[in-house]
Amino acid sequence: MNFRGLAPEEAWADLVQRGQRRQYRRGAVLLRQGETATAVIALTDGIVKVAQSARSGEHVPLALRGAGEVLGEMGALLDHRRSATVTAVTACIGYVLPAHAFRGYLARHRLEGVVYRLAVERMQENEHLHAALIRLPPRARVARVVGHLAAEVGTPDADGAVSVQLGMDREELAVMAAMSRSSVMAVLRDLHAIGVLTLGRGRLVVNDTAALAELSEE
Repeated sequence: MNFRGLAPEEAWADLVQRGQRRQYRRGAVLLRQGETATAVIALTDGIVKVAQSARSGEHVPLALRGAGEVLGEMGALLDHRRSATVTAVTACIGYVLPAHAFRGYLARHRLEGVVYRLAVERMQENEHLHAALIRLPPRARVARVVGHLAAEVGTPDADGAVSVQLGMDREELAVMAAMSRSSVMAVLRDLHAIGVLTLGRGRLVVNDTAALAELSEE
């Protein structure tokens, strides 16, 4: 679920038309934590990573987002500073709209409720994920996180496998799963050995989504 999926097609087209087209190379920072929210970005191509820097200095990955997202919308609506940094995992294309223009756009199309609904549903989704990670054993934790990322930005192929561009190292994946890096690596190797996943550099492929879902409930 993303903004484009909830908004009427003509409203999404209007948003893109009003924005300034920009290209972002892999690794580029689209939005930076702590900055003033002066604009939003309608992402039409590519994948980005959303992460926060804690006061302890720890880098905490929060989510991956793909085409159809509006980035930085809550800061623009609430006039708050950026709460997270958004980095391009792949080459991306986005359309940049000033915050005041975005607020006017939402009012014209009566889409304020869509933005808040999306924010609340994602907050609840994250709460459910974190609650599950507390009670689940290691293999189920990793399966749950991988399944979550695959649902957000996975690309299915004709055979039913789902490719996921992670844009994060194993340490960051471990943080998402609330586990140590060595424990995550052991689980990933196990899932690779039984054919559920295929591991690659900066990416993975879910070969058996049904088996992954079953493992996430152990």
